[in-house]
Amino acid sequence: MINKLQYFVHQYSPDVRLLVSAISLLCCLYITAKLSPLGIPFLIIAALLFVDAIRNASVWYGFNAFRSNQMGLVNYALQQVRWPQWLSPQSNAYYYWLKGVKEAADGRYAAAKVHLLVAINGELKSQNDRSLLHCLLAEIAIQEEDGESARGHLKHAAALQHHPEVDRIIKSLWQRIPG
Repeated sequence: MINKLQYFVHQYSPDVRLLVSAISLLCCLYITAKLSPLGIPFLIIAALLFVDAIRNASVWYGFNAFRSNQMGLVNYALQQVRWPQWLSPQSNAYYYWLKGVKEAADGRYAAAKVHLLVAINGELKSQNDRSLLHCLLAEIAIQEEDGESARGHLKHAAALQHHPEVDRIIKSLWQRIPG
């Protein structure tokens, strides 16, 4: 239930969530001024939306765009993160994942590696995600023609628990390793 609610909320930018939070706060103040206990739910909604907008920003919005291969929306979502230092540890890891993907897409492989290594050492949701990050790092190593590094990342990716789709990615990357 909570995951479905988070998915629904994270479809919207942090600005929209902050606006709804402000409206809820105004409703709370108005209802409380009338001495009604109905202001309490509005206060709770306002507080939760505010905290969520700060702790998660648009990271999950951007990550959903990344999964849909919409790099324009990923770039937009990254621009919407105003205070990355306030992100939750999990959102921070996915924020750096997205930054690494953006840098790799722009051909800046050294910067992409730094961001992806920060992400891989962060608080990820699953071992599957960690395996995918190793695949991304292997792809960058292949682009830089660093076969040994690519093999190391693919060994790590294969050793982690992952979905069968990731096996196909790993096999594809193994075949592309230089020399």
